[in-house]
Amino acid sequence: MSTSHSRKSCDITSTSFSEDSKSSSSLPTRRPRTSTSTRACGRDNHSYMVAVIEGRGVASEIGMCFIDLRTSECILSQFADSQTYIKTLHKLNLYDPSEIVLSQTAFEPSKSKLCKVLEDNIPMASFVPIGRKYFNDVIGLNYIKQAKDESTSLILGIASKHLFLNPFSATAAILKYIESTQNIFFTNHSIKFKYQGNDDDSMTSRNLELISNINNPRSNHSLFVYLFIEVGRLYRLARLLRTNILQPLSDIMTINMRLDAVEGFHFRCMNISYGETPTYNSYLLCTELIRHEACDIDTFFAIQTALKPFQDIDHLITALIQVPKRPSIKYAEQSINNVIMLKHNLRLIQLLKESFTGIQNSLLDAIYELLTDTRLDAFEELINDVINEDITYVKTPLALRNQRCYAVKAGFNGLLDVARQTYKETTQFSSAIGFYLSINNEQLEGRPLPLIFITIKKKKKGQTFTTLEIMKKNTKINDSLTEVYLMSDKIIEDLISEIRGDIGVLYKASESIAMLDMLISFVHQCTVSNYVRPEFTDTLAIKAGRHPMRESLYNDTFVPNDTYASSATSFQLITGPNMSGKSTYLRQIALMSIMSQIGSYVPAEYASFRVADQLFTRICNDDNIENNTSTFVIEMRETAYILQNVTDDSLVIIDELGRGTSTHDGLGITYAICEELLKSKAFIFFATHFHELTRSLTVYPKVVNLHLEVEINEDNRLLAMKYLYRVKDGRNEDEHYGLKFGQIIGLPQEVIRKASEVSHKLQELIDTNKEKSTSNKIIQRRKILLQQLVQHLLQIKRSSNLDKDSLKKYLKMVQEEFIAKMEELF
Repeated sequence: MSTSHSRKSCDITSTSFSEDSKSSSSLPTRRPRTSTSTRACGRDNHSYMVAVIEGRGVASEIGMCFIDLRTSECILSQFADSQTYIKTLHKLNLYDPSEIVLSQTAFEPSKSKLCKVLEDNIPMASFVPIGRKYFNDVIGLNYIKQAKDESTSLILGIASKHLFLNPFSATAAILKYIESTQNIFFTNHSIKFKYQGNDDDSMTSRNLELISNINNPRSNHSLFVYLFIEVGRLYRLARLLRTNILQPLSDIMTINMRLDAVEGFHFRCMNISYGETPTYNSYLLCTELIRHEACDIDTFFAIQTALKPFQDIDHLITALIQVPKRPSIKYAEQSINNVIMLKHNLRLIQLLKESFTGIQNSLLDAIYELLTDTRLDAFEELINDVINEDITYVKTPLALRNQRCYAVKAGFNGLLDVARQTYKETTQFSSAIGFYLSINNEQLEGRPLPLIFITIKKKKKGQTFTTLEIMKKNTKINDSLTEVYLMSDKIIEDLISEIRGDIGVLYKASESIAMLDMLISFVHQCTVSNYVRPEFTDTLAIKAGRHPMRESLYNDTFVPNDTYASSATSFQLITGPNMSGKSTYLRQIALMSIMSQIGSYVPAEYASFRVADQLFTRICNDDNIENNTSTFVIEMRETAYILQNVTDDSLVIIDELGRGTSTHDGLGITYAICEELLKSKAFIFFATHFHELTRSLTVYPKVVNLHLEVEINEDNRLLAMKYLYRVKDGRNEDEHYGLKFGQIIGLPQEVIRKASEVSHKLQELIDTNKEKSTSNKIIQRRKILLQQLVQHLLQIKRSSNLDKDSLKKYLKMVQEEFIAKMEELF
């Protein structure tokens, strides 16, 4: 989890490379992917390519430049990496590029270590070697210097403070590669640049299934697909939502601006969507919003309706700024289509602006201000001066062909008007074969077609055919259309050139629409799912929290659970038998934290979060046979990454450690890792089967023991285990549920008897040693309880809004709980 950087539109001027690039040593040669598989849902909306360069010297200083060909966004990154290139792999896994451009020297005469690591760990990408001379930081810097906005100043400011040359070299290389392979170059004032550090954590994304399901990438069992599919939005929302999930906000003011907007919409929709009596929380929300509602119900539905027809504006902008090296009929046709599409979207922006009535929210006001930029009106006027007013966006081949033919107004070019006179309509049209004839089988009545008809194609319900005369007319029409397109192209290109000068306003409009779409999606989700607005304090407190995906994907009733963590209870040990719900409980805490920091409501009756600067997880415990790595190696690598990067404001989720090695080694390593984590002030939720930790770690005042409740009933020597999925205070007193579970599933009685005998003998040895240090532990525990009480009282002082009588009752309850816990020690 890391702070999201606002995307800014930037502009560049194409810088020519030396013409000797045609030498065989410099030509880019694609090394095909070694295997194929379905991409994770959400990632195929991007067309990322990346250039990677490693600085010379002892330290591994990595520079990267990602470019998304759908949106023409360049992301620059530089960081120092270890010899395992773990940060580099994390960054590449985050964006999942289809092609990775490396210097030729990384492949010849022998492969570099970086090249080998990337090929071993990212087998789905194509690796492209290009000449080392194209990694030119001067040329790359010239691209970026042409941009004249805040983001460029930020990048150049960073470059002035650090040796920031590698990303510039990567920028030059990737743009040269695109120019040589895609046969396009980017016009002035077009590409938007963004700098990004290496705070993203693909390990957490995988463990929590934020973007795709681990077992089935096509499944909708991921947070991204869950939030996206629910409302069926277009790709612009998919890109913004994916970015926000992977990089949630960390600025409370910005988060609350989003929540204010969602809250204003949510109140007006709530009673319409719920077919039941509002809850007490709903009543509180209603009374609060009556005093300061953001908009009315008509505005919500008007905005929702206005958003539906929008096309992918980012993709359109990319098409407008890309210019082929050689003009062609196909490009001329596409240019007319792009202008018509822009005309259509500008008209939709006008309709969207008209739906903003009675808005009283700062974020919605900011969106409205961006959509009312006078340059958008100027674009519409420019287009209306050239394009006929009745030209609209269409999809059918014949209608689209007519639109392209008659798009430019009459009078701009006399020869163009003459060429259009030769264009005639006929019965049917196909973009592949032109005009043709068709007849259904019932009309034929089994009779053969006359010999005059040729190119006969039989279909399910009929036949299509043509004649020599129609083919001649098709040729004539195509020639006329070619003249129309070529003569229209100069007019259209002049129009697009004027638009490119202020292309940045379209980027801002696209981002505003995507943001508005995401807010509407959040409103839909919290309305149909009975979510609550989160608060942000220095405490993590959740009442009746639920797993956002689990409760919607399954029909059985989900058992909600409470969560509480503060500076006095920041390390929480969770025990319980297998399948008791530990992993689900851990995941729901992490997912709700992410949802709160992207501005969404969360599935709970009440929720308060401490803003996390990073979210770390260690959940999966699978072997990786392909990379020759065992469970233990994987979990130690991931844990090492957590220990190296955890901060006082982090949220850490760990589900089992030390199970891939011997019991004593695993317990020792796990204990040491826990002690190291306890040095930080991070909120840590740690599920384990090592019950020894629940006793030995209690000497630390911040450690709290929790367990998942299970009922074990014995009737006529038959055992039954009932999972209640409820989180309870304290450790699990019955530490031999593994034996009971083995008995339930039918292990032989002799095996169960022997296992019980050995287990109890080992327990006796542990208890004997434990008695020697009991008195010291009681003293330590009393100190812990006193420190927790102090922290609890300070928290009440800072955050309580209770009246005098309610506060007295609450303090009385706290006192009684403290006395009861102290008495338990004797």
